[in-house]
Amino acid sequence: MVQEACCGGRCDKAAEKKMACHEEDDCCGASHGHGGCCAHEEESAPVDLESIVDAGEEVTDGDKGVFKKILKEGDGPTPQPGEEVVVHYTGTLKDGTKFDSSRDRNAPFKFVIGEGQVIRGWDVGVMKMKRGERAMLTIQSNYGYGSRGAPPTIPANSVLKFDVELIDSHPKPKNKWEMTASEKLEAANQEKERGNDAFKKGAFAEAASNYREGLDFFDYVDNWSDEERAQQKRLELPLRLNLASCYNRLGQYTEAIEETTKALAIDSESSKAWFRRGVARMAVGLLDEARRDFVQAAKLDPKNVEIRRELEKCKKKLEDIRQKEKSTFGNMFKKVDLYTEKQGVRDLSKCPRVYMDIKVGDAEPKRVVFALYSDTVPRTAENFRALCTGEKGDGKKGKPLCFKNSLFHRIIPGFMMQGGDFTNGDGTGGESIYGPQFDDEKFVDQHTCRGQLSMANCGLNTNSSQFFITFGPAPHLDGKHVVFGEVVEGQDVLEQAEHVETDKTNDRPKQDVLIVDCGELKA
Repeated sequence: MVQEACCGGRCDKAAEKKMACHEEDDCCGASHGHGGCCAHEEESAPVDLESIVDAGEEVTDGDKGVFKKILKEGDGPTPQPGEEVVVHYTGTLKDGTKFDSSRDRNAPFKFVIGEGQVIRGWDVGVMKMKRGERAMLTIQSNYGYGSRGAPPTIPANSVLKFDVELIDSHPKPKNKWEMTASEKLEAANQEKERGNDAFKKGAFAEAASNYREGLDFFDYVDNWSDEERAQQKRLELPLRLNLASCYNRLGQYTEAIEETTKALAIDSESSKAWFRRGVARMAVGLLDEARRDFVQAAKLDPKNVEIRRELEKCKKKLEDIRQKEKSTFGNMFKKVDLYTEKQGVRDLSKCPRVYMDIKVGDAEPKRVVFALYSDTVPRTAENFRALCTGEKGDGKKGKPLCFKNSLFHRIIPGFMMQGGDFTNGDGTGGESIYGPQFDDEKFVDQHTCRGQLSMANCGLNTNSSQFFITFGPAPHLDGKHVVFGEVVEGQDVLEQAEHVETDKTNDRPKQDVLIVDCGELKA
């Protein structure tokens, strides 16, 4: 989690307020400890003489407010007022306590010199640095956060030390809303090139930041001409593909899957998109989906050795799982008495039951009844039961905590159908009755057969309201997704949903599979 007190830059809320707060105000109202409007100047503050011993040269006009000690010489120009600078930094108190670091986040920080976006000591100190230079800035409190400090991490009247590297400086770009389409395209391309340079150096987080910045220029393109939209798509594709490549290298596989899926929506014949999504899916254990992605990539680029290698690796993982499953179940049946004594046999008649009336396309709704495993995972079962009844009212996102009128947004024949995103409807949202997310409860039951209910997630302890119903065994999900129930009536509805045509780029059904009603069945 990024600490709120940081480099001296303002948070977004403060930036929106600009310099609107007054000297007598406690703060601008934004929950931050950064500089900007909350880091006011103080006319007379005593200089901490101990802090400036061996602190380098003074860069202020005789009041000893800011000192700079060069750690690595630079060879580029110094930035001028009004220019945007890109820096890496680590901020510490006088005693060495670190309160923030862009390096820890692997994301450089940008600000414009002289526009009040940072504490005054930063404006003064960074303007005296050359491009490529690394220096230690020692900043007295009247050039920092003054007598107010930035609680809880920066006490009042603190001397601050910043290890700063000036990566780049350039003329301040226009605000995005001021740009023409051609200017946005050019700016996005420049961010792509910067990202490529960072990628070549192995700075994947920095590169990802550049690619995301490039994509931000395409947020509002409704009034663009057809030719401009075509240029946008041609540039958006490599930005998303490159961003996905960064995410794979950073271990952010969910994000990589999202970016490659968006890339495939632009060009379904992109072998790179299929391949990179396969890499991400294999990393999170979605082996069947990964294999399909690799197969598609191999069809489009049959001579690519790397694709073939990853496909074989995926096949081997699947085979290893099947062999392990075969061995496990073989031993289970040989020792059935021992297993039954240890695990017990679940009496489904004693399990809570809920229903969903599911409408596939234009067909009449049909009912599916589930038995919930409240005996082994009561917290998970209760979340699903309450989301079927809707008894909890609205959630923190302002939407009813209920599956009614929500879609199954993802269907993969032979694998599963996924739903439960009643906030966004596309697999990016959802909310539990306990809050946005809750922890994995227990991994007691395994994904052994058709019709099992299991929690969808984006990693360890990230359960919300999304769930899936299996179309068959899925042992690669064991220990990663909590099985909490099973279908006891309505297998024909699963058969109907499984045969719905889907978009091959994102597995989204081409006709609605809708939960028109849901609730609890009382005994």
